[in-house]
Amino acid sequence: MKSQGYNPHVVEAVAVPFEGQNAQNATVAVSINEGGARELLCLHQWPVGLQDTLISNLKRIPFRFFICDDSGSMSSNDGKKLVEYGGKHKVVPCTRWSELSTALEFHMSLARAASAPSEFRMLNSSEPLLIGSGLNDEAAYTTLETIFKEGPRGGTPLCRHIREVIEKVKAMEHQLRSNRQLACVIIATDGESSDGDVAQAMTPLKNLPVWVVIRLCTDDDRVVDYWNNIDSQLELDMDVLDDFGGEAAEVKSANSWITYGLPLHRMREFGIVEKEFDLLDEALLSVEQMKRVGRLIYGAAFDSLPPPEMDIADFCSALHKANKSGGYPQTFCPLTKNLQPWFQPDRINKAYNKNKGCMVS
Repeated sequence: MKSQGYNPHVVEAVAVPFEGQNAQNATVAVSINEGGARELLCLHQWPVGLQDTLISNLKRIPFRFFICDDSGSMSSNDGKKLVEYGGKHKVVPCTRWSELSTALEFHMSLARAASAPSEFRMLNSSEPLLIGSGLNDEAAYTTLETIFKEGPRGGTPLCRHIREVIEKVKAMEHQLRSNRQLACVIIATDGESSDGDVAQAMTPLKNLPVWVVIRLCTDDDRVVDYWNNIDSQLELDMDVLDDFGGEAAEVKSANSWITYGLPLHRMREFGIVEKEFDLLDEALLSVEQMKRVGRLIYGAAFDSLPPPEMDIADFCSALHKANKSGGYPQTFCPLTKNLQPWFQPDRINKAYNKNKGCMVS
């Protein structure tokens, strides 16, 4: 898809004080490169609806801050990542660092392609690096790639980085509120902070226009409980994410009718705010919410199906035919280890059809 066919969406400028290589209190005019974003997302097989959803949200969240754990414990070999080659997909074991750096490489590419300013903060390895503003993007990208190759080391000084990000958000607070926008803070970590009380450090975020994502890089129950307790203590607008496979399992337990694909996981890691996505792993969505998820993933074409509120069996029958004819794309499921439709009509019928009858194909 050629980027020349799209015009950038210009978002009101927000003043962001950056450090290190970007040492200047410059006002950066954020111009979303829709064509560049779509070109990249097509390469990664994102459905058109998810592309639309991301681009729309970039106008709402013009800046994001990635606080990335590069401490020594990230060398542990209990990570997982999806590898694709020759049309085949496989989830393979790896280090936590390899799992995280694979995700960050995508987010760096997306920030650069979409002109979506994103600050990447390694806890130990470098000064904060900005990608997506057009200011030294290539140099920052190259530095981060070098850091990924060098590997993790050191402690987990999360609190210091959280406090520094809070000061930057405060500097842009007035303009964010004026434009009805948010900043996003993404914390990717496998443990507890080594330099203080994280809950206390994060408390000021409650009074700022932010969306917070915690991307856990471990399945350790103690660490999961630690961050879930912080979530319950602070009552922030916050999403706590497991890895791709772990999150897929949680979603299946609540809403088995959807295949939790990697594009959806990457979107949530990037801080895209859609309440229905946040609710997928909590409880069965209502029919109305299920329909909205379909529109967010498939786009306007989803509205061509019969209204599920009218007759869920007719809706499922039409969806089944669309899936069978290739009308909707498939995605890799980390649980079944194969490609599946994003929406499973038989499971939708079972979940929402009060008559519990068989679906007619």
